[in-house]
Amino acid sequence: MESVAAGTKAANKKPVHRRKVEELLKNYRTWKATLQMEEEFPSCTPVYEERTSPGYSAYVSTTEQYGIRRTEQRERLEWMEVEVKRIERSLAVLDIDERLVLEERYMQNRLDKEVQARLMWSESTYRRIKKEAMRKMAVMLGVV
Repeated sequence: MESVAAGTKAANKKPVHRRKVEELLKNYRTWKATLQMEEEFPSCTPVYEERTSPGYSAYVSTTEQYGIRRTEQRERLEWMEVEVKRIERSLAVLDIDERLVLEERYMQNRLDKEVQARLMWSESTYRRIKKEAMRKMAVMLGVV
């Protein structure tokens, strides 16, 4: 039984599911800002060139390279959008206190002590609420 428990915790004693949720919540701000700052890609004009070597299959033209980069960027943005929506839906299900703790801590990038002081809660109350919020988020985000 100890080996199973030891396997779920890192050197810093946090359960794996909690570290995963923290990582998602910390990335949320960056992903959200990236999506908000997304600009339209400039239009491109096809460039045609003669290929003289037989069997040549590499993408050489700037138009083809641009198209590939644009497609890869669009796929990354779509993935970010899905993750942001998952996080937002999960946060909406939490109790108000739980949501407030996670938003203040991870989305406002405050320290635990700062959030605890702002809410005027005891350390044990703060930790209990945060722990329960992280557990619920892990279940909703599918990291458990």
